[in-house]
Amino acid sequence: MGTERHRRMFCLLLSTFLWGNSMAQPSLTFSLETLHDSLSWLCLRTAEREGSGPAGNSGRPAGPKTVARWRLDYPVYRLATGDLDGDGKDEALVGVIRPTRFYPQPERRLFIFKQVNGKIRPMWMGSRLGGILCDFRFASPYVRTLQSTTDGKYVVADYTWDDFGLAFARFLTGAVSRKEAMEKFTSGSPEKGF
Repeated sequence: MGTERHRRMFCLLLSTFLWGNSMAQPSLTFSLETLHDSLSWLCLRTAEREGSGPAGNSGRPAGPKTVARWRLDYPVYRLATGDLDGDGKDEALVGVIRPTRFYPQPERRLFIFKQVNGKIRPMWMGSRLGGILCDFRFASPYVRTLQSTTDGKYVVADYTWDDFGLAFARFLTGAVSRKEAMEKFTSGSPEKGF
């Protein structure tokens, strides 16, 4: 009787393990498809190659499969990815040029999208940060920004994710020349706040 119970337990554990592995989510990555200067698609794709051999009669190997798309009806100047909110999945940081309700002039904006059950969902559609956004990049765990001031100077500032949106974390430079700011913005070394 004891061996029968052990055998059943082993079968249950084995089937749970096999079923769990077959239900595992594929690794997904963000990419950008640009159709023309004011229409792009943010795509969520499988990271691994689809299929193991030649696809159909073409003899070409199959590529990553697009599982979701989000239409961007404005010029896109940057795409960066990284785990901004600490959930273990990359978010897409998309730089777009567009007007907003409160700022009617087309300017550089930062939109953040996340993966939810294999779909793309907006996480934050920012109108403005502290200054005039020139560029950004992901420097884990920060969104590093290059911003200009109204008097023609530049600052480099880091932001972190704070449940609803980006929260200011620190300045890496004060108001400096563009050259000085670019050196700090592109620097790959660990930074100390200003």
